[in-house]
Amino acid sequence: MIGSETTIYPGFTKLFTESFAFTNDEYNDLLSCFHIKQIRKKEFYFRAGETCRVRAYLNRGCMRNFVVDVQGHERILFFSFEDWWVGDFESFYTGNPGTNYVQALEDCELLIISKEDFLKIESRNSKLKQWYTFKMARSASASLKRIEELRTLSAEERYLQLLKKQPDIFQRIPLQYIAAYLNIEPQSLSRMRKRLATKT
Repeated sequence: MIGSETTIYPGFTKLFTESFAFTNDEYNDLLSCFHIKQIRKKEFYFRAGETCRVRAYLNRGCMRNFVVDVQGHERILFFSFEDWWVGDFESFYTGNPGTNYVQALEDCELLIISKEDFLKIESRNSKLKQWYTFKMARSASASLKRIEELRTLSAEERYLQLLKKQPDIFQRIPLQYIAAYLNIEPQSLSRMRKRLATKT
């Protein structure tokens, strides 16, 4: 159970008490099933081949979610920051081994709830089912948007789009990971940044 000394990121409370109108009792019931897990920088929270048996909310820190292709290259799907849910969601619900890797890029603090506890609360609180439907719809939309960007935008356009959406990303994410996310070489990203800085 989460102790009173834990500072919970405001987005977590706002999500359930405001967006989905949990009462105080419902929110406290949900919160009582979470516990804290600390992940050190560079440690893996989840690896492909494992079965995801918990839901995890990123309370502090940032992580990268990636897959490994048949040539052994890492393909970064997205970065997670505070107020994100991390893990392999398909594995969580199907019980099948996951295909993603989730690695901490900073020291991280997660709020963890087991699948058993999550399903128990979900069965007695329909609002949690509404949240799940909302979450899955947003995840699907984000995945389609990511595919669309990779197929239709140039590397420079993808870079500028990322900078617009997450302007502080270069202060938190190493350059080689941002390059991998943009699907370009780190040297190409460095040259692009210098060229664009000169233009501005």
